[in-house]
Amino acid sequence: MNIRKIYVGLIAFLLMAMFYAWTSETRALSTSTQLAEAKSENALPAVSNNGDYVTIENDLLKVRVAVSTGAIVETRLKEYKVENIEGSLGSRVFGSDESSLFKYYFKSGFTGQDANYELDSYSDDFIVLIDKTRGLSKKISFLPETYELSIADSSLNGLSGKAYASLYRTGGRSLDLKTNMADGGFMNSSSYEGVAISTQNDAYETTRLRSLDEPISELSRSGWIAFIEKYFFAALLGSEGVIYNYIAQPANAGIYSMGYTVEKAETQNLVYDHKHRLYIGPKIRKDLSERAENLELSIDMGWFWFISQPMVLFLDLINGVVGSWGLSIIIFTILLKLLLWPVTAKGYASMAGMRKVAPEMKELQERYKNDRQKLGTETMALYKKHNANPVGGCLPMLAQMPFFIGFFFALREMVELRHASLGFWLTDLSVPDPLFILPILFGMVMVLTQRLNPQPPMQDPTQAQVIKYMPVMFSAFFFVMPSALALYSVINSGVSLIQQRLIYKKHGAVVDE
Repeated sequence: MNIRKIYVGLIAFLLMAMFYAWTSETRALSTSTQLAEAKSENALPAVSNNGDYVTIENDLLKVRVAVSTGAIVETRLKEYKVENIEGSLGSRVFGSDESSLFKYYFKSGFTGQDANYELDSYSDDFIVLIDKTRGLSKKISFLPETYELSIADSSLNGLSGKAYASLYRTGGRSLDLKTNMADGGFMNSSSYEGVAISTQNDAYETTRLRSLDEPISELSRSGWIAFIEKYFFAALLGSEGVIYNYIAQPANAGIYSMGYTVEKAETQNLVYDHKHRLYIGPKIRKDLSERAENLELSIDMGWFWFISQPMVLFLDLINGVVGSWGLSIIIFTILLKLLLWPVTAKGYASMAGMRKVAPEMKELQERYKNDRQKLGTETMALYKKHNANPVGGCLPMLAQMPFFIGFFFALREMVELRHASLGFWLTDLSVPDPLFILPILFGMVMVLTQRLNPQPPMQDPTQAQVIKYMPVMFSAFFFVMPSALALYSVINSGVSLIQQRLIYKKHGAVVDE
């Protein structure tokens, strides 16, 4: 009995138990806090008691407007809950947090005018504000596209300024985005955040907030501007036939601004009205592509976008048939493995050859242990005799690595996986496995795979120890990775193990050890 392995196993078990207890406590606290906030907010009237705020809503969006400024100060996506429980509030795009001093809001109007509105009329799905002194009015209503708002600014007598619309934001991560490890904080903290502008000249240009040192200004017919963040975002969508000056400004008193002014014709002296389109919703590729040209590019897929985007499209097609994102990942992984089967088969055949010559290789190492030059010559002759290739064993890993990286970037941004369930213990594919079952399964598959792999010739003892403990290291890696990625890796590795054993048997390599 190996006492050392028993101690290591006990320590690992205790660490997992402590991590599970901590994550369970964190989730319980977050859930109770969210339910308390929901109870408090749901009790609020549509018009606040002091008349400062009015709330309008449809089936998908809940929007809170500050009456005096006409600013949209809070929005909640009703179908995308903060917590994966009944009774939770919807996730926010606009909003504020007193503890972190975070602010994110929308404002529109006319340059040179500082309106002071009062409530004129409202219903469940629209609000009308007026400034009698300046002859201004604003109507905020839902467009038939549901996640879009129409903001109509009007001037009774006309103004010499320009119509404008802007998003205003402090730095920092978006509201309601989990940053602790138990809820996918590792992936959430790595997602892209910055200003994106799409114009006639450049389909997609982005700048991180921390890099926004100088003002950005771009003239274009149509186009759009948005602040890019994980899962949900707000975008100002331009209309065709109108010239916009898209602008992004560095922080002023800690507030960044991004938006546009509507350019006037040379013969136009006064501006009377303009309607703005504001999208506030989830980043779903097929939905965004229908709303504005290039808007789907706001789903940041990283350097491997050319692999990630087709993977997402194919996953979406499978999900349209089976109706389960977890099952779709399993089917997609198996199909991908079948597609790569001929390529990886060649690599496993080379590894089978290496395994077959292992006894003769060991004999050569003993015979020529004091003559490395002769050992090298005899080793190459042995490889040639049995058609074995030590480099060929890298082929399966090289063939699969781009798809692993592509899937990593794809699921990092896929809002469809948020709160998506596979069933059983996996209720949210966007966060780590709460019971660590998938990481442990992956480690077990890696151990079985290592037993099949031939030992490299003249392997350094230190290197051998590192390889020996790689299953532990990779299992620990998946403790903080989304369960969707762990599920993909377990299925991928499991199919690879089956393929490797089949090819070893075909080539007469020993597999039953």
